[in-house]
Amino acid sequence: MKDISQLCTRYVMHVRFEYRRPAERGHQGKRGWMRDVNFQGAWVELPERVGPGSTLEITFATPAGNLSLATRVAWARPDLPHAPYLHGVRFTGVTAQKREQLHTLIAHKAALPARVACELVATCQRKGIGFRPVPGTIQDLSDRGVCIALPEPVAPGTELAIRTATRLGPMVADAQVVWADQARAGLPRGTSYRHGLRFLRVDPLSELPLRALLYGIR
Repeated sequence: MKDISQLCTRYVMHVRFEYRRPAERGHQGKRGWMRDVNFQGAWVELPERVGPGSTLEITFATPAGNLSLATRVAWARPDLPHAPYLHGVRFTGVTAQKREQLHTLIAHKAALPARVACELVATCQRKGIGFRPVPGTIQDLSDRGVCIALPEPVAPGTELAIRTATRLGPMVADAQVVWADQARAGLPRGTSYRHGLRFLRVDPLSELPLRALLYGIR
């Protein structure tokens, strides 16, 4: 079994795929591009907007033959005025055989990490007067943004200042929430909510610590 960091790290990928909704079986599929991937999901470009929560079946070629995967749309960028539209999809029902096909594809493409899995203690603070820093955990990051778990959901569009410590000094950046887990009633105290943040500005002194994290130096 591969360790969790290998399962979660995203890899740069440029793979053409065909997709359709489950109700469209028998119809000709539409085409999109997979831009990065790991064993749990992918960042994809589609010719249409597809709402979060929608299910799609995607099919693409691997060295071990065509691979079909059921996916659920986790987030979408509704603010983009023209196609292609960016979406994040999560794979569902991935068997050991399908996971091995994904591994073969990544190895065949000699893919470089695009989003690195990690677990870093961080703080987030909303922009404005009177907001206190909130503790969080960075779960993965790229040179464009991070996925961070926070103790409460923060609405998409909110701007945050984030800070974490590294061996080469603090990493500080201004970021904007792109997507967020929704609040769910009845969850126990201590539940965390995942958020996707896009960097708006990385402090110049934080460029080196960020690059070190991306190259696996904790």
